[in-house]
Amino acid sequence: MGKINGLEEIQDVPPKVRKMYTAVIEMLEEGVDAAGIRVSTITERAGIGKGTAYEYFDSKEEIVACALVYQIKWMFYWLEGVLEKKENFYEQLSFLMDGIEKKDKGMNCFLRFVHMMTDNSEFSRMVREKINSEEFGPWQPARVLGRILQRGIDRGELREDMAVEYMIYCVFSHLLTYVLATATEECFSPDLKSIKNLACQGVVNEIGRKA
Repeated sequence: MGKINGLEEIQDVPPKVRKMYTAVIEMLEEGVDAAGIRVSTITERAGIGKGTAYEYFDSKEEIVACALVYQIKWMFYWLEGVLEKKENFYEQLSFLMDGIEKKDKGMNCFLRFVHMMTDNSEFSRMVREKINSEEFGPWQPARVLGRILQRGIDRGELREDMAVEYMIYCVFSHLLTYVLATATEECFSPDLKSIKNLACQGVVNEIGRKA
């Protein structure tokens, strides 16, 4: 296999590349700034030679960007599978809220992704370019959530008179409200239980099908 672009199918990513991705994500989870990550540190953590990194990538920036894209793709692939096993949309919503409350690593990666989509760093530009590519299309967060919502509509749980595109952003807005509450817990001591319940109710009130 030649150079990696971060858009390969999950099962096609070489083991050594996966190890590098894991090393990058671990450092980001530990609070290391993306700009401060070094190729030598990545390969040392991955247990491979430094030269191996350049067999697959042209630069450190490319490694980090591909690692983030891979992690987002993997997370939404996993998330859609988990949500599909829930009996209804309300169980799915509860699962998402619980993931935020537990500050799950996968959710933290998603929040980092949201942040990177709004800044002007080189890493963000590279990630946006890959995320907006046709190859990544099926795993864009909005499309994954859109498929989940459409199934809820088909089951008669959600409104049929509202565009799925709007529903997507409705759910995201309430989820992000709860995310902000959990992220500022130490500073402002919000009533997380109350905010969680209100956020869930807000989603249900807006897009749930009326009895």
